[in-house]
Amino acid sequence: MTARKLHWWRAAVVTASVTGLLTGAAHTALGAGPDTAATTPAAPDTVEQRAFESAAAEFGIPMPLLMATSFQLTRWEDHNGEQSVAGGYGPMHLTDIDPDELRSENPKLQKLGDHPTLHTLTEAAALVNLPPEQVKRDPEQNIRAGAALLAQRAKNLGEGDLPNNIGGWYPAIAELSGSPQASGAQSFADDVYDVLGQGRARTTSTGQRLAFAKIPEVLPDRDLSGTNLKNVKDAPLGPKPECPTELDCRYIPAAYAPTDPQDPTGGYGNYDTANRPKDVKIDSIVIHDTETSYQTAISAFQNPAHGAASHYIVRSSDGQITQMVPTKDMAWHAGNWDRNMRSIGIEHEGFAAEGGKWYTEQMYRSSAELVKFLADKYDIPLDREHIVGHDDVSADNPAKAGGEHYDPGPFWDWAHYMKLLDEPLDGDTGGDDVVTIFPRFDANRPEVVECPKDEPCRTLPAQGANFLYLHTEPRDDAPLIGSPTVHPDGSPGTTKIEDWSAKANTGRQYAVAERSGDWLAIWFDGKKAWLRDPGGTNTAPADGADLVTPVRDQIPTYGLSLPQPGDYPTGIDPRKIKPLPYKVPAGQVYVAGEETKALDYNVVYDGLNDPKNHEVIVGDEVYIPISYNYRWVYVKESDLKSV
Repeated sequence: MTARKLHWWRAAVVTASVTGLLTGAAHTALGAGPDTAATTPAAPDTVEQRAFESAAAEFGIPMPLLMATSFQLTRWEDHNGEQSVAGGYGPMHLTDIDPDELRSENPKLQKLGDHPTLHTLTEAAALVNLPPEQVKRDPEQNIRAGAALLAQRAKNLGEGDLPNNIGGWYPAIAELSGSPQASGAQSFADDVYDVLGQGRARTTSTGQRLAFAKIPEVLPDRDLSGTNLKNVKDAPLGPKPECPTELDCRYIPAAYAPTDPQDPTGGYGNYDTANRPKDVKIDSIVIHDTETSYQTAISAFQNPAHGAASHYIVRSSDGQITQMVPTKDMAWHAGNWDRNMRSIGIEHEGFAAEGGKWYTEQMYRSSAELVKFLADKYDIPLDREHIVGHDDVSADNPAKAGGEHYDPGPFWDWAHYMKLLDEPLDGDTGGDDVVTIFPRFDANRPEVVECPKDEPCRTLPAQGANFLYLHTEPRDDAPLIGSPTVHPDGSPGTTKIEDWSAKANTGRQYAVAERSGDWLAIWFDGKKAWLRDPGGTNTAPADGADLVTPVRDQIPTYGLSLPQPGDYPTGIDPRKIKPLPYKVPAGQVYVAGEETKALDYNVVYDGLNDPKNHEVIVGDEVYIPISYNYRWVYVKESDLKSV
């Protein structure tokens, strides 16, 4: 870049639209040293803006580029020093992964490579001579350490020198993406430069105001041949995404590879190959949130050590969709083998506790169009039995019960989403024998509390919510019901966001146990649970729902619908089914879902060339899913009778 052009860039930035985005903020500068650093007047809500300016000057990075990189990694959120589900900390998403925790989440990950994308926190902290714990918790030092890491990546690629123009940072940004594959890294770098050409301004959830002005017509150097990324030559290639033509949809492959390339028997990620629906029918779609940024989720799914992936990810800002696993294959997304076999997973960029800050109308509409497309393709009913949240999915074994996921969380607007699917919930009120939970979202603003690790609990801002609290008696001051899996000490339920024991979610259906004035009791989790329902305004009829009751007391429930050991052919070890801790007492009534034959699918990593790979096992046992508590569970048909 010539000196004259550099002067032009500075002029463009100084007169750009960042003016007024931050009160008293000096305009964004492109410079590579203290003499060209922008200076924002000190104020409590501009601390992180000044940190970006200072770090850019210290490490010779164009400040808008550093901010655009962080924006794509985290949208400048630090989440109070908490680790994202992808293992990152702070606005620069510096990672610190514990391999033992990954293995506990997915036993298939027996061996893990020490890939640098999983451990950037330690490297970045060393570059600024700070302890990693400080870089985790202090947003300003996190920004500084992240800037040092980006500059180091650039120097490594430039034989000790920093790029002499803004487009020359492209390979370093690709390496900083967190993706080990060139396809994911390239998509991240492309998005950073796209954002750079638009500018951004945002107030974070902690009240920090940040902005940078657009820098148009930057020509990035997209040559990744000097990087450590894999499959550089194949980066632009990939299958055509399975999406409606009108959506902005792309395909970036998730990792299907051993975690130890030298030993494919030691575990692999992040999905299983299959031939659905020819071998296993796809009967549901699971709605997730990422609990990390869009790009970070993409990068994580491209690393086999992550141990999980969904079929699709939807971006918050504009509804862009990235498909990462073919729908014929079984992504590891639901934490339940039975559900993974039968479903498609869709991640949505966002954090359950921050709800409406991430669940945008563009996201809802894009996601709904994708779900309608997939439901039509695979003949999936558009109802809340088949379009479920991750929070509707039970554990698949008793050891996991009580610790199930709760995304997309209390602030996902199920009523609006079902309307976008052209299957609105019944607008009538109340119900006689069975009801649909249907609080009016905007007006329903219950208290929800978040308790970060090692920090005091805090009440989340009041906002529209999709659930009703359940009490032990028909009065507001009665304790919330508890679940022994969530509260083994027998204590009542709480208002914590992750505590699902006393929540009834929008769209779910339950049998009516009793009414008393403004209160309604439903059968829930083996108990009579009371919710406020004056005039039926928090519920709707559920006409046509099938109701069942147990044939005896304390019948068992299951998270899987597995065949009996004798149904498995020689050479395949039977998968063991164990009852969940959830029992169904005699006399209670529950809504039943669509029955299914016992089913399992024997699948291993294709590279092992196992002759029994991809074999479907079907048993004679019939299972019925029931709407039992916050989640669906299976019951053997022989243990139930119709009401």
